[in-house]
Amino acid sequence: MQSGAIRPIPNMLPRHLFNEEHEAFRETVRKFYEKEVVPNIEKYEKQQHVDRDLWNKAGALGLLCTTMPEQYGGSGVDRLYSMILIEEQAYAMDSSTGFSLHSDIVANYINNFGNEEQKQKWLPKMATGETVTAIAMTEPGTGSDLQAVRTTA
Repeated sequence: MQSGAIRPIPNMLPRHLFNEEHEAFRETVRKFYEKEVVPNIEKYEKQQHVDRDLWNKAGALGLLCTTMPEQYGGSGVDRLYSMILIEEQAYAMDSSTGFSLHSDIVANYINNFGNEEQKQKWLPKMATGETVTAIAMTEPGTGSDLQAVRTTA
């Protein structure tokens, strides 16, 4: 299969996890990947980053930080929405966007461990795509193997 081609949803046993709202969201996500991501995957791989406006488009469609509370710009929906986003990214054979790291890991760190000021400052901008987040960490003698980090107090 050619890189960047949308693969059909695999023929699986019936999945009763998803309701009609989930499937409508899946259709939105799939169309987004078909229109905005798949045609540009090779370009993104070559330039080693996605175009900045892709984040704003994803935010405008409500594809970022979906599980965050509405008061912080999220949709306040269940984790199945994140699962749908990850599945559709896989069907599109995309590894370039980083939406899940941004929305499901970093946003949850801020939501669960940040103070109110931090939540109000960062989460709404993350949900719209105005702010893009990631995790980068390295330590002497450890590199990026975070499980090997040893500390002393």
